[in-house]
Amino acid sequence: MDKLRAEYQSLETQKKELTATYKNCEIEVRNLKRKQENLNQYLGRTQTDPVQEQQTKNKNHSL
Repeated sequence: MDKLRAEYQSLETQKKELTATYKNCEIEVRNLKRKQENLNQYLGRTQTDPVQEQQTKNKNHSL
């Protein structure tokens, strides 16, 4: 039982670390997309990517 508890605790710790890493990556991707949009506007590239539009719509609906 102790061995299983120790393994479970180890897996829980790993899960927390992976979740934190994933959330940080999501934030970084959002920030990079915002920077890309700003650069595109600055460069006069106002055409948006249909996939990106759909993701934005989905994200806004989930809020």
